[in-house]
Parts: sequence; C-alpha cells; structure tokens
Amino acid sequence: MDGTRRIPFTSFYTGYRRSVMLADELIVAVEVPPIEGRQWLRKIGTRAAQAISKVVMAGVRAPHPRIALGSVAPVVVRATRTEQVLADGGTLEQAQETLMGEIRPIDDIRSTAEYRRRTSANLLRRFLVDTAKG
Repeated sequence: MDGTRRIPFTSFYTGYRRSVMLADELIVAVEVPPIEGRQWLRKIGTRAAQAISKVVMAGVRAPHPRIALGSVAPVVVRATRTEQVLADGGTLEQAQETLMGEIRPIDDIRSTAEYRRRTSANLLRRFLVDTAKG
C-alpha cells in the first residue's frame, strides 16, 4: 500500500467509463456531506428495473440550488449555469433554455439527443414544482 488519497467527486471521473482510480487502488469510503434544502431525484428509463437511464436528474432546492444530470454528457454533470439562473430569480423558461444549452447529450440506441434535452427541461420543471411544496 502506497498510502491513501482523497479525490473530490468532480475530479474522479475523466470520461465515459474512465476515472483517476489506479489499478491497485480500492475505494474504502465515500463521504457525502449533509445538504440543506429539499432533495429530489428522478430517473427516466425504458423500465424501472433497467440500470441504464435515458436521463437522470438530482436536485437540491435551496437559496443556491444544485442540479446534476446523468446520461446527458460523457460523465455526470452539474448544471452550474442553470443553478445560477435559478439563484438569481430567473424564470422557469430561462432556466430550461439555459439547461438545454448547457448539457451535451448524444444520439444512441436508447434516445436521441433532442429527447434528452427536452426531457431534462421537463424534469427541471418537475423538480421545481415538486420541491416547492412545504
């Protein structure tokens, strides 16, 4: 054993099915700090039991919202520009437009890039509606 190292999640994945993890390394812990705000997660896929998703979105409703998406880029991405639009009091339409321009989905056997863009925008609306409830 050469020691231990800590890697932020944002630096761990380097591309599709690639990470900074070396062949002789083992993950022994994942630390998830507490998060303030209403948390939300939705996965869109062909069937509930299927591991592969067409689009997945996680969000935290707070004064500084956090939004992450999967299956819309080579790795999981934070929608930081969309988060800023929401934090600044932008409209739903502004946030959706920003989100659709911020993600980089592809066409593949599961879905088209356009479907993923529109579904992501719809999920953003659903996130805001669902987390607005007290």
